[in-house]
Amino acid sequence: MDTFFEHKDGLAPDDALSARSRRPLGALRAQSPSIPSPRTSFSSDVEDADVHLFQSPRPSISSIASMATSIRSSATTYTYSTAQSTPVSLVSGPSSHSSQSQFRSIASRRPVFRGLPPEIYDCILQQLRVFHEDPASQSCQTCHLRDLCSLALTSRAWDKAVVKRMYDRIHLVGPDSKEQMKKYKMKSGVRLKLLRRTLRERSFLAQHVRELKVPRLRADGDPLRKDMINIVASLIMACPNLERLVGFYHVYGHEYDRLTHALSTRKKLKEHMWLIGENTAVTQRSQKQLAPGLMDPEQKESFVFFHHAWTSLTTLFLHSPGLGILEKDIFVNIKNHGDPRRVHGPGILHRLLALKHLCISNFDMDDFDDYTLQYLPALHSLRLQDLEGVTFWGLSEFSRTANAFPLRNLSLINLDIMYISAISNLLLHLKNLKHFTLVQDTSPEVAEGEVAIQPIIASHLLEFLHWEIIVPGSAIVNLANSIKAKGFPQLRTLRAPSDHLGLLQALCKPRARIQLPSDWNSINNAHTMSPDSLLTSRRAAQQRLEEAWNTVQFKVVVQDDDLVHEIFDLNGFIGEIGSKIDYSLEPDVPGSDQAWIDFPDVVSGRDEMAFKDSCRGLWNASNAGGYKWWQ
Repeated sequence: MDTFFEHKDGLAPDDALSARSRRPLGALRAQSPSIPSPRTSFSSDVEDADVHLFQSPRPSISSIASMATSIRSSATTYTYSTAQSTPVSLVSGPSSHSSQSQFRSIASRRPVFRGLPPEIYDCILQQLRVFHEDPASQSCQTCHLRDLCSLALTSRAWDKAVVKRMYDRIHLVGPDSKEQMKKYKMKSGVRLKLLRRTLRERSFLAQHVRELKVPRLRADGDPLRKDMINIVASLIMACPNLERLVGFYHVYGHEYDRLTHALSTRKKLKEHMWLIGENTAVTQRSQKQLAPGLMDPEQKESFVFFHHAWTSLTTLFLHSPGLGILEKDIFVNIKNHGDPRRVHGPGILHRLLALKHLCISNFDMDDFDDYTLQYLPALHSLRLQDLEGVTFWGLSEFSRTANAFPLRNLSLINLDIMYISAISNLLLHLKNLKHFTLVQDTSPEVAEGEVAIQPIIASHLLEFLHWEIIVPGSAIVNLANSIKAKGFPQLRTLRAPSDHLGLLQALCKPRARIQLPSDWNSINNAHTMSPDSLLTSRRAAQQRLEEAWNTVQFKVVVQDDDLVHEIFDLNGFIGEIGSKIDYSLEPDVPGSDQAWIDFPDVVSGRDEMAFKDSCRGLWNASNAGGYKWWQ
């Protein structure tokens, strides 16, 4: 008699299901299956277990016999009720050891990532991105994308989690390969056109795109330059939620172009860089008349119109690489002294309600001056660079305005501030300032007739200070005396590339080494080092350290009465024991020879010449499958 039917009344529910999955094929053919009543119901746990058991491979005859033997030894009961008034009741005692081990093995065969919450996937993918973007890593964005593609092919759960990461930041680095251009019979923009086709056909993927980096813009005069701009413009139009366009900066000459129009339609744009170029009509008018009035009303209206949709814009760069012009009323709304309620001019900065970070660089004094500075909106970060119209008086007055109070980061670069009192007023009135950067050639001095009381420069909340004055003067001495007088209690990082005598280095924590490992290769090529480079500053600071090591600073004499037993010489060091200030000579951009980042570093595409960007995943060509993947 069939053992599976002989013991059906003595099986537990788990054992019954296990036995049914291991039932011989002959028994299934001999016995017709019984159809349970429509009112019969099972619990969800039993149904799930049933499904997984039927998915397991068919057992052998010997395993069926051993299972039947273990079933006979079980002392459990199984009650199957088909009454219409009550559902099936499952009453069982302790499960047998065989059934427990079997379900344990089934659970171990389930996919590990099936039940994980989305936050775990995001954490893993974030760590993967950190690994690829680490400056010490030899990987690149293309290598990161390759790993994401591999993850997406492992399971549906991974595919769902990876797709967003694959398309939220799209980086296309370097030129198109010759193989691609030959395969698709295109002269340029192969990857851009393929990406555009994908985003147009699959709009749900385009919804994820937040950041887009494309190969750098071709040089002026290149016949493919205009086509490249149009392709990028059409690609932007396919990304409705775009927030940043990186590495592709077109000069705007107050004339219509598709790229500027496409960016102006992105309502979620958070960052934009204006490169204001020369306009022929404006240049001709400037030779016949003085500002204001060099820009005609249509040019002003068009430029202001581009900002209407940017309600989410938080970061704005305004830079004039040549003779570009933006008049004062374009920047801010200037109030009339006769009637403060009247507002003149479009004032784009006041239209951007979410604006928090602003950089204005290289504009003429007729475009931006002290008067314009007083009406800047409330910001968190402000950078003023190469502005002839901004003086020490304007900075002192600006520090007293209500809109300057929220500033947390202030950078003054090449403004040639004459008096140190302007810097003192800025640090005194800007109570929320955390980072301050000062870069200029001349040293700001104490004005004639002023009395210098230490600390002459002080800030209670400043944490980071970059002080770079090329020509030596009294400013660095005043700063050192202010630090000694406890004028910067919260200062933690001090970067002073122009610390010629080491006055500031002596007030910071002692360091064993300042030079970086990469400096040794550059030192061999000393003819390439400029006097004001960061490499030169690190070398000078290291030499001061080594000189202190070779100088005896303390002597320990061991004596008994008048008899000297031994004398120990202790060499010196540079720094102050107990100081909380770190002396740093590292750049903002790893690998750069300049401490602070400048506009040419951003717009010239130098970052694409670095190893990490020039990699482009070509290391995959070391194996047969990798080269095919790249093609």
